[in-house]
Amino acid sequence: MTGRSAALCVAALCVLGDAWAGGRPMLIGKVVPPYPDGFRSNTGSCVGVGTGIDQLCARSIATLDDTEDRTVQLLAAQFVERVGDEPRWRITDSVPYPALRRDELVAIATCQRDGVDDTGVVAIIDTGAEGASELDMLPAVRWAMRLDRATGRFLRVAPSSVRCYNEGFGE
Repeated sequence: MTGRSAALCVAALCVLGDAWAGGRPMLIGKVVPPYPDGFRSNTGSCVGVGTGIDQLCARSIATLDDTEDRTVQLLAAQFVERVGDEPRWRITDSVPYPALRRDELVAIATCQRDGVDDTGVVAIIDTGAEGASELDMLPAVRWAMRLDRATGRFLRVAPSSVRCYNEGFGE
């Protein structure tokens, strides 16, 4: 391999490295959909920045799922435009989807932080904890993030300040 071909090879790896990280696409700055081949979003929630009609879904939190329906990332996005019935979003941040233990799930847009409802909060809750079926809200465990509406970035928050609605309450 010549010096020039080696340099081209390194440049190609750098471009691929910008597009993929750990087998997951790097989407920050990209407008979706469409998503890269083999990926889609199965779940999302609006995160309003105000009360006006154009502000109610100005930002969103969505999942990035692979072909086996495994969620691999959480995406923060800003509304760009609507093409027909389909909204288009610019990805402003992403975080790896957390590893879950038995009976844990990630609650998206159904949490409170410091006792106040906040659709920008995402947290792990343990639905199998003792007495969980009797509680209308469950405390976050191990991991919680909040979408900062001003910057479009995910910020870590103390799980101790978060609790989420127990979707299975009363069943």
